[in-house]
Amino acid sequence: MKYDGDMDKRRYVQRARADASDATRRRILEAARETLERGPVGALKVDEVARAAGVSRSTVYLLYGSRAGLFDALARHLRDTAGFDELVASSRLPDSLEAIRTSFRIAVRMYARMPHLARALFALAAIDPDAVAGIRAIEDGRRPGQAHLARGLAAQGYLREDVSVEEATDILNVLTSFGAFDELFTGSGLDVETVADRLIAMAERSICRPDLPPAAA
Repeated sequence: MKYDGDMDKRRYVQRARADASDATRRRILEAARETLERGPVGALKVDEVARAAGVSRSTVYLLYGSRAGLFDALARHLRDTAGFDELVASSRLPDSLEAIRTSFRIAVRMYARMPHLARALFALAAIDPDAVAGIRAIEDGRRPGQAHLARGLAAQGYLREDVSVEEATDILNVLTSFGAFDELFTGSGLDVETVADRLIAMAERSICRPDLPPAAA
């Protein structure tokens, strides 16, 4: 009985430590997000993030390895909480035209959940090598995904005859970028669903046959 009690105690301690570690990670990521959203230039100082999260600088490095690792973890956390799994699932729909219409709309909604942070990350990546890790996390798989959709359009007869799969991939990749979203969302002040409508229309008019079936209601 004493042995079983010792095992239970160890399991309890391990769970408590894991819960405490998860809570610490959440505080650090939230502090990093708030730091970035205050402005990209010179943002995400590890000392400042650690202070805001109530931990030591060494704790941040212990959990994330480096400042670049913190960028990567933050971007992946926000990407996943914004609905990345839903985006991936939509791009795998069997009908490639439906997949484009659905995935474009989901991608726009994802961007709209974190526009200030995404803008800060992209701006900072131009001058800060560590921030590139965050951009890679956000952009991970986007171009291969658009290539998959372009091949599907061609195979299912949706692609215009004068548009190659390679050209369609380039166009889809541009239209699904954060820059394309932000130009309409921030630059033109359009609401989220109108932004999605515009980008979908641009894609279809650029690369698809003119006699497309209408979108499902």
